[in-house]
Amino acid sequence: MIKNNKTTFFCFIFLAMLLVNCSKNDNIGQFDDAVVESETNYNKFKQITFTLNIANSLNEYVNVNLIDSVTLKVNGKEWGTFKSEIIDTSYKTNRIHDDLMFSNTKINYLIIAPYKLKTDKLETAGDFVDYLSDRIILTPGDYVCEVSEIKFQNLKKQWVSIKPQIYKDFTVIPNTTSSFAGEITITIK
Repeated sequence: MIKNNKTTFFCFIFLAMLLVNCSKNDNIGQFDDAVVESETNYNKFKQITFTLNIANSLNEYVNVNLIDSVTLKVNGKEWGTFKSEIIDTSYKTNRIHDDLMFSNTKINYLIIAPYKLKTDKLETAGDFVDYLSDRIILTPGDYVCEVSEIKFQNLKKQWVSIKPQIYKDFTVIPNTTSSFAGEITITIK
């Protein structure tokens, strides 16, 4: 009887330790910690900001309230697609041509581009491997940002798409979370 009580006692202790240990590791089988950087790392680089203007050969600037889509790459890898901040440019129109408004005054659109991780379609081990090898972690140093595509709407609400492939360098400074890449001018015909 004593031997049976000891066995029961040790089984009970082992089961209790197993349950306590399992409750501490709720993330077993999830890849959040391996895929997403820790949110407690406040100095992790997170975003690029810059201003963008679109000019024609006559030095007139495209006049829209919003650039709907700016696709960026950093050092050849996808960074994300962003829209500009909305601005009121209604009083700046000097000319309308091909259903686009133009202004003689430079119009800069502010683009705030936080890094967007594509984790929506991670289903297989291969998807996770591709994700881990493609994600971007920027340490202090110099990098190149590419504006690969821009989309906005003309006066007829039709999409205007430009693929300028404009490159702009920026520097990641130690202990900062963002970098201002300056002004980018895109010239269209």
